[in-house]
Amino acid sequence: MIARLLHRSWLRATLILASALPASALPVQGADRIKDLQTNNVATTKKKIARPYHFGSQGAGDVFSNHGSHSNRLIPVYTFGRKGRLDQVTGSNSLYRDPEKLKALYGFLPENTVNPEAEYADQSDLYRVQREAVKNGVKHLFIVWFDGFDWETTQAAAIAKTGKIYTEGKGSGLIFQDYTAEGSAQYGYYVTSPTYDKNKPNLDAQTVTIGADALPGGYDALIAGPNPWTLGPLGPKAPGYFKGQSGHEADKAGVKAVGRVMHAYTDSSTSAAEFATGVKAYNNGVNVADDGRFVPTLFNQLQADGWKVGTVTSVPFPHASPSAMYAHNVHRDDYQDLAREMLGLPSVVQETKKGAQLPGLDVVMGTGFDQTIPEVGVKKAQGKNGVAGGLYIADADKAAVDVKNGGKYVVAQPEPGVSGGEALRKAAATAAEQGKRLFGLYGTKEHNHLPYQTADGGFDPSPNLGGKAESYSPAELKEQPTLADMTEAALTVLTAKPAQPFALFVEAGDVDFALHSNNLDNAIGAVYSGEDAIRSIIKWVETNSNWDDSLMIVTADHGHYLVIDDLEALAKAKP
Repeated sequence: MIARLLHRSWLRATLILASALPASALPVQGADRIKDLQTNNVATTKKKIARPYHFGSQGAGDVFSNHGSHSNRLIPVYTFGRKGRLDQVTGSNSLYRDPEKLKALYGFLPENTVNPEAEYADQSDLYRVQREAVKNGVKHLFIVWFDGFDWETTQAAAIAKTGKIYTEGKGSGLIFQDYTAEGSAQYGYYVTSPTYDKNKPNLDAQTVTIGADALPGGYDALIAGPNPWTLGPLGPKAPGYFKGQSGHEADKAGVKAVGRVMHAYTDSSTSAAEFATGVKAYNNGVNVADDGRFVPTLFNQLQADGWKVGTVTSVPFPHASPSAMYAHNVHRDDYQDLAREMLGLPSVVQETKKGAQLPGLDVVMGTGFDQTIPEVGVKKAQGKNGVAGGLYIADADKAAVDVKNGGKYVVAQPEPGVSGGEALRKAAATAAEQGKRLFGLYGTKEHNHLPYQTADGGFDPSPNLGGKAESYSPAELKEQPTLADMTEAALTVLTAKPAQPFALFVEAGDVDFALHSNNLDNAIGAVYSGEDAIRSIIKWVETNSNWDDSLMIVTADHGHYLVIDDLEALAKAKP
């Protein structure tokens, strides 16, 4: 009893101290310093104090957050393989130097966007890099997608890992920064802005209308900068520019005061769709152009040419980015229809005569297990063909694709007391031996993503902006695979016929989930989980292929608004 009272007194004193002192001045309670920094920031979120990092346009020495969404920052891209030519779309080849090319890309000429000295590419250019590589003989295409990470998140993860500070360039410390791929590695950065932010989709008719009040896209280098680590000359006076459509009045006033305009930041689905099709479009659509056209993706084209194709993600399998590699819909939240296309089932696309039924991916893996939705909710969110039950996949569809019921997919999902990684490896081996496909559905009723690995390598998430932290039982940790487990299982199935070319998309989607919650600890851990998946890919290429026949692209769909005010504080967090 006395021990409990002493503990409560200590805890109360700690909370009082946390609310009174700057985060950087708070005592470190243990070896997990990034967790301590995140916890301290959340405890003092509304106080105007010095802190190691913050989210938003408010500047140093202020509240912890005034923004929890995406930004219009330039995004880094890393390519590995001799046939991945970033120089074809950057530098003197940047379409941002040419008004006519910009007008053709956006459908209009964005204000304050032409830059005769632009070094950066556009996200849509990455489609052309992939197509050209395939044309030149690449047989194994790997896309590793860190949803939501930008240069600052990468910098934070690298510094926390190594204790070494850098302030410009590619940086070092993470595998995709340091790996050379036999001298073929390249680095660049690109614009992710959409055509417009607002729109009105009709899920039942699969049509979309873009209203006159929609904010156009674009990229203003005089504010946002010529590269990811350098603000433009107007940047210090207009920090709210990065917040685009989410900017408050002070943000908008700052941009207006320097004689410039806001540009829309992208959503994940249209951003991934740009990468997959080369077509820039409105926010929240999945491979649907502004004029309503359903646009074929690279994976659609490769499959038609005899390639195997697969998607793997740490978040729901028909979420924005993985679905954008293959499926089509006027809105990203029509999950059940996106799942149908990904798994080769009839969908609203055929009902509305917008396109032919797709064969389905050879590998589909992600979360969404035991996530449900009532009939009222599903009809509202996913249209009149929405079915109560599984939020991300209708129960009948899940049964239909299972080989046990005559379907094409070996289905793997959590089993009580069974290692998720081991069970998934067995399912992949069975699918490969029998010439079947693989559908892995993981996660839990409580969490629609794989468990967060945090910055210290453990699975003990820090509190989010609201003050709550996720927790996982030993059974949950055992029964869920890792992103690397999923990647290796996908390779088992995609390489069952060694001579057949394949393309694999791997997404660390929980980076985005963490950054939406302004949680740096969870975001850094999610980056490290993605690193493990990259190691699995590199091992496969070095063992079974080479960097002439293989191309790996490591990048993201957009950034958030992390601002690091004290790099030394992150460097001291090195274990």
